[in-house]
Amino acid sequence: LHVDSHTDANPGEGRPKATGNTFVRAADEGLVDVAASLHLGMRGTFYNPGIFEKAREIGYGLITYEELRTRGVAAVTADLKDRFAGRPVYLCWDMDFFDPSCAPGVCAPIPGGPGAEEGLRLLRGLKGLDFVAFDVNTVSPPHDVQGITAQLAAQVMYDCLVLLCGAPNRS
Repeated sequence: LHVDSHTDANPGEGRPKATGNTFVRAADEGLVDVAASLHLGMRGTFYNPGIFEKAREIGYGLITYEELRTRGVAAVTADLKDRFAGRPVYLCWDMDFFDPSCAPGVCAPIPGGPGAEEGLRLLRGLKGLDFVAFDVNTVSPPHDVQGITAQLAAQVMYDCLVLLCGAPNRS
């Protein structure tokens, strides 16, 4: 489960490895089961047309932030819990998923995302999934006004640890 404002599955055949096409490379190299993977929270202005379509063409599931806002956190988390029930879940949480007003210190901020409350409610709503690993990424200290993003990232990681402790099959 990849939570981000970008798919990181940008078209880029023949281009060098870059953060914008990580999930294209992972699929090409067989490192990820695309049919069992989902990108969540994508939005904003993109330079390359067809970015969402590229992710879907590869086989990834995709829920844009607009869909999340329209359907609501409770409905989306219920769907995610159904989709990932009984499967081990690796959660990749990119801090630019949040609106820059609450997470300004990221590498590629995209305005118009969820605030801290909505984002944390989404994360906490995933309780009960079989989490096996997490990463919280893309905090850029030089851009982090008064450590706001770092504080929110620490809360995200804390909530991830709580989810890990509550995952099924943990002894």
